[in-house]
Amino acid sequence: MSNQSVLIIEYAKTTQNVALCVSISTIMILVFMMTPLNSFVLSSLFGKLAIIILLAYTIYYNVTKTYYFSNHFNVDMMSNTWDPIKTNVAYSYIFSGFLLVLMITVLQQFFK
Repeated sequence: MSNQSVLIIEYAKTTQNVALCVSISTIMILVFMMTPLNSFVLSSLFGKLAIIILLAYTIYYNVTKTYYFSNHFNVDMMSNTWDPIKTNVAYSYIFSGFLLVLMITVLQQFFK
């Protein structure tokens, strides 16, 4: 296999890991923030803290792997040509931004 094929497979596995972390975070948000467990201070506190830690890890993991992937494919975001790899990298960074907004929202609920 070529080096580029290995990088694409590795990036696909990274995307699966990010999706798994986001799914777990979503379930935890539903359980700890939208159920009666939210009224218990201790469980709500630890649940929100776990959500924030998991979302922070997911953002870090997604950004670092996307940066690594884009550097090895020499993706220039300012060039006029668009290919599927460049689109995937751009969407990955946009997704990280949405995860950051979700983490900020959980942080706001944490201090209420």
